[in-house]
Amino acid sequence: MTKKYQILIILSLLLFAGFITTSLISYYTARDSLEREIEESTLPLTGDNIYSEIQRDLLRPIFISSLMSHDTFVRDWALAGEQDPAAITRYLKEIQARYETETSFFVSDKTHRYYHPTGTLKEVSKNDPQDAWYFRFKSDLAPYEINIDRDTANLDSIAVFINYKVFDYDGNFIGVVGVGLSTSVVKQLIDDYQRRFNREIFFINRFGKVMIHSDTYSGVDQIRNSPALGLYATRILTSPSSSFSYESEGQTIYVNSRLVPEFNWYLIVQQANNPASDKIYHTLILNLIGSVIVTLVVLLLAWLTIDTFQRRLEALAHTDKLTGLANRQVLDRVLPQQIAQARRRKEPLSCMIGDLDGFKQINDTYGHPVGDQVISSIAELFTAMTRRADLVCRWGGDEFLFLLPKCDRMQAGQLAEKLREAVQSHRLRVDNDLVGVTLSVGIAELGEKDGPDDLILRADHALLASKGAGRNRVSEQTSQSQAVD
Repeated sequence: MTKKYQILIILSLLLFAGFITTSLISYYTARDSLEREIEESTLPLTGDNIYSEIQRDLLRPIFISSLMSHDTFVRDWALAGEQDPAAITRYLKEIQARYETETSFFVSDKTHRYYHPTGTLKEVSKNDPQDAWYFRFKSDLAPYEINIDRDTANLDSIAVFINYKVFDYDGNFIGVVGVGLSTSVVKQLIDDYQRRFNREIFFINRFGKVMIHSDTYSGVDQIRNSPALGLYATRILTSPSSSFSYESEGQTIYVNSRLVPEFNWYLIVQQANNPASDKIYHTLILNLIGSVIVTLVVLLLAWLTIDTFQRRLEALAHTDKLTGLANRQVLDRVLPQQIAQARRRKEPLSCMIGDLDGFKQINDTYGHPVGDQVISSIAELFTAMTRRADLVCRWGGDEFLFLLPKCDRMQAGQLAEKLREAVQSHRLRVDNDLVGVTLSVGIAELGEKDGPDDLILRADHALLASKGAGRNRVSEQTSQSQAVD
């Protein structure tokens, strides 16, 4: 039995053993995977999506507040002594109407007056807890803030405020402008996500009080009072984000919480274990059947193509990676065959070894990548100038061996001279330089008593003679001890 069939049989056994093992543990794996997916990915992703929607909806009011803070009318009016309150009231009313905000305002740092589209509401005071936001924000380094607070004009309403600092033309702080948005925007997001994903979503403040929820919310107003969720209240309120699950009325409830820094509230997303978990097992069975079919197809394709891959591997094993020429393994196999054939047919056989002169200097001067380009380009030159029957091998780093059937010493010398001249005139452009090498060649013709090693050794002796005589020349080895230029 060949290795090809052994590999296919082993592969089949491994695959089918894997299927049997998977079948035994599939249900538990699927159930655990679903629970982990809900707890670690699905719920956090829902929270991330809602948070992204909130951030997107806040971009426009932030831009509006920024425009107000840099409006020359607001600054000029405040610097002129706030002499016409009706003017700033009209301005704020126009902002509110044009941009459809819940409210708009300006608080003067000079007079501490709180201007509103309906008029001057009050003077802010450090002693009034309702005004603490102003004095806190005034001492903050940030140019703007997002704050959720009760609307000064309607204390029964909670709004999302975008507060932006106003500076005079010399950079001195002169007050705060801003707009307010209704929390109904956030509530609308909650309703939309609950309808789409069948999850319960609500916001709680830093103390666990439920601040915003959907119309279908049926939980408690304070999560600490929840028999089940209350056990995890401290964990939620002391961590920027958390994921956990608990059992309630025979169901597993998955919870994800994350802090929304813009509101200083926590976003809570809950989901009960649903019938989807019962479908996992059947889906897994279908996946296993599909996997078996796919595996059989893969095995069939492997059976049909393995011979091709084997041939490719054999080609890679016998080919020089850089030049694409034959390597020494090919020469070791072909040379004895060529010698036997030449003697049987009484035909000449010659061997040439060529060495590139000055190649080391190119490597040292321009680096090995340039040296590789030189080797590769010269290999292409040799391939183009030799016959199909000739074998050209990369013998070493910068050495090439040519095995020339039906070619005597004289014909080999003529070819060697052509190759030498071609290499001498061959140049490779590197930046602004033309880089080139020369070629020294040693030739030996097969003798009556030569074996493979003898023929190569005589060609190598001829090469050494070329090197010793000054390089860039062709030498012939007529006997074991004599080389002729």
